[in-house]
Amino acid sequence: MITEYKSPQLFLNGTEHFLEEKEIENNLILGICNGFANKSQVQEGCVFINSSRGNNVKAASIKTAAKAIIAGETPKSIYIKELADYYLENNIDLKGVFGENFYANMFSDFYGKEQFIDMTLIVHKLTAVNKLPLATGKFEMANSTDIDLVARWSMTFEEEKNPAVRKSKDQVLKITQDKIALGDVFKWTDKGNVVCIATINRKTKNAGIVGLVYTPEEYRSNGYATSHVQKLSEYILKNGFKYCALFTDKANPTSNSIYKKIGYTPVAEFMDIGYK
Repeated sequence: MITEYKSPQLFLNGTEHFLEEKEIENNLILGICNGFANKSQVQEGCVFINSSRGNNVKAASIKTAAKAIIAGETPKSIYIKELADYYLENNIDLKGVFGENFYANMFSDFYGKEQFIDMTLIVHKLTAVNKLPLATGKFEMANSTDIDLVARWSMTFEEEKNPAVRKSKDQVLKITQDKIALGDVFKWTDKGNVVCIATINRKTKNAGIVGLVYTPEEYRSNGYATSHVQKLSEYILKNGFKYCALFTDKANPTSNSIYKKIGYTPVAEFMDIGYK
């Protein structure tokens, strides 16, 4: 049975216990719902649904942008089919789906659109930071004077990933302004220059999720990203979270190696699938 919710808070009220059983794997759904300025407000154009039997949630999905994000807890296909059927029956056009490999593939089969693999990702978890030698420079919180630079580098970061769905310049600027105002953007500076950025992308009850780790080409190979993520991870753990998490591109051995050195361990693989 599908239950639909009009606001992130109502969805969390009915689904959070299910999602938190796999908090790291479901950090994207949890973090997005927690990220609304007013979680109790009705969000037009968004989807918040779960598939349940009795009081037991079996699968869930949200859509706040172009793609559906899904979560499951059983190999039984009926619950994922119910999610896909909801989107089809309500004529909700999806540009893709994001979820753990098994569930993303299953959902796409039921949704029935021609698909391609946009990216395969790995979600990693960290509970203790390995102390590594630090690069020259220092770790700082970004401020309002960094908005233009962070927005520009965010656009370049997106372009290098070459996603199927891109944010507009205005969207990136607004996101940057909001994140800096919340104190969730950090920079590594060396010799007076900002050389690397990273953000706390999302927050769940127990985890801070690291994202947007970017070093421009001219500053690479100096260890800035490693040191920056090391210090940001320490910051997260010192500020009330039990662990950190982040996603990496499975096809990028450099970033996977960096995060392993810091103390991150892989938890699960995800597929970011686009629809033609």
